[in-house]
Amino acid sequence: SVFPEEVKLLTACLHMLPKDHQGLKDTEVRFRKRYLDLMINEDVRNTFYTRSKIINFIRHYLDSRGFLEVETPMMNMIPGGATAKPFVTHHNELNLDLFMRVAPELYLKMLVVGGLDRVYEVGRNF
Repeated sequence: SVFPEEVKLLTACLHMLPKDHQGLKDTEVRFRKRYLDLMINEDVRNTFYTRSKIINFIRHYLDSRGFLEVETPMMNMIPGGATAKPFVTHHNELNLDLFMRVAPELYLKMLVVGGLDRVYEVGRNF
């Protein structure tokens, strides 16, 4: 743990925040400058807190019933898992074209076949 005894402001922020009564309405600015959106819009902040609570509840619920949380690969050598067109990316260091996963089922099924009967993943799909 760190217990600071003093805080010294090194520089001031010279950028003006949007006015409270105007808010941040431009959708493109909201997504490109997420920090501004979080500072100005309380509803957006509450969405982040709510999402976090939901994910924690789901994890606790599944963990308490004997499920094991796992992480599966995000990029694969071959596309698979769904009928959607996968996103292709290039790994420069390995000089390989890789496919971002569309669905996690393939690796989760492999874990079940391997003997881990109760598995889950809170992950992202592309």
